[in-house]
Amino acid sequence: MVKHLQHKLCLKALEESSRPFTYAHALAETFATLTGFYKVPNDVAAELTLALRGRITVEPLLMEDYTAAICEARPRGIMGGGIYDSLHATFARRKGAERVITRNPSDFTHAAPELLVTIP
Repeated sequence: MVKHLQHKLCLKALEESSRPFTYAHALAETFATLTGFYKVPNDVAAELTLALRGRITVEPLLMEDYTAAICEARPRGIMGGGIYDSLHATFARRKGAERVITRNPSDFTHAAPELLVTIP
């Protein structure tokens, strides 16, 4: 099993969050990263990904979330795959989040300038 150097910091950030949440597509992104980038076997990646449901509230996106993210794309300078980060930000705003925890803070420069973006 591949262990990420920042796994402990990420786990700590998750445990310190009062109400961690994400939207369902983030599970697909997690699976894709584990199997694609880290080359974790599919069965292990599936188990790890689905286990997140017990630690994080996972909800579906609404059509309104897609509409907001797409409508905000041009004025925010969002292009290409940045729309996925915009969806994360749109969902976070709808849920009343004040911050986003990510290992890729630059992804949220345009998508969530009003949210505090922290690195674990």
